[in-house]
Amino acid sequence: MNRHGQTLIVFILLLPLLLLLLAFVVDTGTILNEKTRLNSTLRTILRTTYKEKENASFDDKIISLLEENEIPTYNLQIENKKDFVRIKVQYEKESIFGNIIGIKSYAIKSVFYINNELKIEKE
Repeated sequence: MNRHGQTLIVFILLLPLLLLLLAFVVDTGTILNEKTRLNSTLRTILRTTYKEKENASFDDKIISLLEENEIPTYNLQIENKKDFVRIKVQYEKESIFGNIIGIKSYAIKSVFYINNELKIEKE
């Protein structure tokens, strides 16, 4: 018996599912990579700039460091209090394959704060 035609039909039926699975894996990896990059950048910035929190240019220094690391600052919130500094960054990362299922972009958000004991915590 010749079953090559049946195998071809099964392959053609499963191909879209495999492509969707691949697209999901690529998008998930991109999002996780961006989130990890944002978190590590925020931790480093907080650790290196906290001692200068009394300076008038403290906010400008944080903004410039974020821009150097190619992190958008249009939704940046910096809360500089006497005993802690809190930074909240939120932006959108364009989806690579999400357009297939109607998702144009993913929200990337992170909030960190550092206290006088130099303990960095994520909210």
